[in-house]
Amino acid sequence: MKYFNDKEAILLNLEDNTEKELLKKLGRKNKPQVVIIDGPDGTEKSTIVENMIKRLEEKDGLKIIFNKFKRKRNDDKRFEKPLKEYEWLFRKQVVEEINKRIVEFMDEDIIILDKSPYCKYFYQKTKSFDRGYITPYRNHKMEKEIFKYKDIIDNAIIIFLENKECWNNYIERETKKSNKGHKTSYETLNEEEYMDMVKMFKEHQNIYENKEKYKRIKIKNDDKSWKKVYKWVKGFLEQGD
Repeated sequence: MKYFNDKEAILLNLEDNTEKELLKKLGRKNKPQVVIIDGPDGTEKSTIVENMIKRLEEKDGLKIIFNKFKRKRNDDKRFEKPLKEYEWLFRKQVVEEINKRIVEFMDEDIIILDKSPYCKYFYQKTKSFDRGYITPYRNHKMEKEIFKYKDIIDNAIIIFLENKECWNNYIERETKKSNKGHKTSYETLNEEEYMDMVKMFKEHQNIYENKEKYKRIKIKNDDKSWKKVYKWVKGFLEQGD
């Protein structure tokens, strides 16, 4: 049986009485809603999230938290170069930081993420993932962290973004980073590897089991697409009022 602390538990799908008791213990009037914007790198998730937050705060008067906890290779000398001994631990800690984004909140109405912990599961399915650094057992230990908050994610609003320009966005961003001398945590993918990753993201979306709170939305590199995402999320929030 899983144990959840009070802040984790309030994010679950609970019976009314249990929810009321937890809200009282936490000193809250309402239950926070987790919103996860999912999609491969290059789909412009961050831009969508930034525009949504601005609208939800300014127009709807909602309190939003957008945590950005992140593990980088230069945080620990063991991780500076991919090594068989430590690569699994680095990737596990990357997921731990994404999971932390879900459960670190105060009195906010919405907890929004521009990355799902499941993204690392999708990466595991790609041909380019296995570069000989991670054993099957250590991969299993990573998966335990990936699915740590499955029960919470099953109660979250999930938006999966699709963008035809994702490859161009990805390679342009990675090239800019390289030209500026920025070190990245992972090797830049070539187009074949990248499109394989996109394929794995799409093929494994059935990992999200609550289809009532799940939506796939096609977007473009424009200043309007975020409104489609906002409208769907806002509509769902209003159903719960």
